[in-house]
Amino acid sequence: MKPMNFRGRWVLITGASSGLGLEMARLLAKEHGAHIVAVARREDRLLALKAELEGAHGVQVLPLVADLSRPGEAERVHAVAVEGRTVDGVILNAGVTFFGRVLEQPAESFDTMLATNVTSVVRMSQRFAADFVRRGEGALMLVASTAGFAPLPYQATYAATKSFVISFGRGLAHELRKTGVSVTVFAPGGIATEMLSLSGLDRQFKAGDLGIMSADACARIAVEALVRRRELAVPGLLNRFLATTMKLLPHAFIVQRSAALYEGGLLKEPPKP
Repeated sequence: MKPMNFRGRWVLITGASSGLGLEMARLLAKEHGAHIVAVARREDRLLALKAELEGAHGVQVLPLVADLSRPGEAERVHAVAVEGRTVDGVILNAGVTFFGRVLEQPAESFDTMLATNVTSVVRMSQRFAADFVRRGEGALMLVASTAGFAPLPYQATYAATKSFVISFGRGLAHELRKTGVSVTVFAPGGIATEMLSLSGLDRQFKAGDLGIMSADACARIAVEALVRRRELAVPGLLNRFLATTMKLLPHAFIVQRSAALYEGGLLKEPPKP
């Protein structure tokens, strides 16, 4: 497939108010001239992003407040996004994690994770990809994680959702391979974003540590993969090495080594409700 040209065209990004999503929005507006449908829960940050990108780069930004863990939100986001405009690129980046023992994860935390990381991804992929197929062109990106390549103790449910995203995305890419529509699975390792601190993972991993990428560096690789329409992109030499290792080595070994790496950051006492 020919690379996508997003100049003067609309790209929707979920999780656009911070971290990787924010940096991808900035890069698409600045270097590719794309208009942005920015989806996130925090209206104040979306409005700040609109002012920033429209003022600096002369693009249009539609701020769309949504909580993708809620039933019907994925469908509503699609309906609002395509009303009066053609969306040619979609980046499904929104995600939540949980760092800790599976038995300590509250039910509502898992339900939110499943709805955000899995259900909304499928629902929005179906709707936007169907639009793309009808037009014979479009680019969809699903943001997964290297955590999805093997079982990951202490992020077991999160890793399982990202394993789903990798499998789903690559299967969908094959189904759409003759339609002019590309599906890119982007699987980064650790990124220095709010998720690192909000999840408690910063007790074990810090910005600047080996394997922890900056959000802007990661965003540049992600946008290039979207434009070049690659099926799978893993940013960073270390992350690509780890992804390959997780495929080749016995999972029992990977689980043991991952557990040893993460155990140092666990809370000594279970969190209070």
